[in-house]
Amino acid sequence: MKNILLLILFLVLVTVRLLLAPYQDRELPYPNHPVRIVVPYLAGGGTDTFARTLQKTINDNDLLGVPVVIENRDGGSATLGSRFVKNSKPDGYRILCHHEGIIATRLAGVVPYGPEAFQPIAQTGSIVLLMVVRADSPHQTLPKLLEAARDQPNSIRMGANPGSPAYFICKQLLAEYPGADFNFVSASGVKRITYILGGKLEAGIFSLSEYLNFREADDTPPAENIVAIVNFGKKRNPTIPEVATSLEQGLQTSASNAYYFWAPRETPGKVVTTLADALQEAMTNPATLQALEERALDPTFRTGEALEKHLATRVAEFERLAIEAQTDLPDFVFWIGLLTLATLVGVIVASNRSPASSTGAFLPISPDKPPERFVATGSLKQKTISAIILLIYLGSLQWSAPFWMATTLVIAALAFSVSPPLPQHKKWKDRVLAYITTGLGVSLVVEVLFTRLFSVPLP
Repeated sequence: MKNILLLILFLVLVTVRLLLAPYQDRELPYPNHPVRIVVPYLAGGGTDTFARTLQKTINDNDLLGVPVVIENRDGGSATLGSRFVKNSKPDGYRILCHHEGIIATRLAGVVPYGPEAFQPIAQTGSIVLLMVVRADSPHQTLPKLLEAARDQPNSIRMGANPGSPAYFICKQLLAEYPGADFNFVSASGVKRITYILGGKLEAGIFSLSEYLNFREADDTPPAENIVAIVNFGKKRNPTIPEVATSLEQGLQTSASNAYYFWAPRETPGKVVTTLADALQEAMTNPATLQALEERALDPTFRTGEALEKHLATRVAEFERLAIEAQTDLPDFVFWIGLLTLATLVGVIVASNRSPASSTGAFLPISPDKPPERFVATGSLKQKTISAIILLIYLGSLQWSAPFWMATTLVIAALAFSVSPPLPQHKKWKDRVLAYITTGLGVSLVVEVLFTRLFSVPLP
């Protein structure tokens, strides 16, 4: 009875919230509470620094009328943060600041979605990209680095998240040196610099902003400092005129990147316009322009039709790169499915060979009836059902089902599949409600622990 009351109370609260939400949205103009900018990287990196620059200008000048908050959600080659925004309510209160990795991760097969899953708000600047090594590295030019990767394939540990623009750039470079190969290591900006200085990476691709932020003074010991060995732009940058371009070093590969702001798809046009206007005003603010100049960022700004055309061009360019630089990432869905199927076959074989699969146990059905035999919880049928339930669960998470909902259902389904028959004086509804309540509690606790305590977003 207690479980039933708790479940009813939960459903009533959710129903009331859903019923009142539309009326609340109509009564209050946008925005009426803080807007969150999700940065899919750790604090301190280039994207985070850029987002905080605009955040400060917007808040200092009250451009939105409400506070703007930065929310860092690192992981999964920036896909945890992007998925979090994609699945958020399209009301303009949670938006994404991300670069062209949002295009690359789909083409690399890391996630099944790209820019089409979002509503673009604005392009806010373009980025110079550099290859960086430790200052005492023997590879002080890009050709030397590639020669080492050709002479000893996989010996050069490269900091580039699979599916990122940096990953595609590296694939292009390797195509110019047949036989060369990098050992790719996933790491965001802050981790990348730590790994390079600690000797865990030989090289990594950074934005100019990150490089200027992480580089120490010239008199710093070489083992404690970094140096850029190539600029992937088409001409030298005045901030670092000593760094030659890749074209000057005899390679054909050149590349750039850009920062964008994205909202969930179906976000109302008026909301997108409000956000774009605030971003444009922030981008033309003298304090922002000075900060961008210090970080050598081009204050390019696009929105509306111009932005749509620009994104279409960039997607087409990345699609061409995806053909030229085929990703070697495994098909995770296929391998997870194959592993689950192999486990299921193993369970069937083991069950057929095990005497336990044919054993049973005695359970009293009611006080005035003798015990009856039922199949043990480790039976072949139950194991098969459990494996199928887990396979469905993995598939639902892959296709972006809410974690709490999928986990609640899988816990309840697994518990129900292995539970013994009910005595006649019990009702199956009691057991189902208890399992659902337990599953809901466990899933919500796990989600809160991961998302709030460990800052690891779940699907």
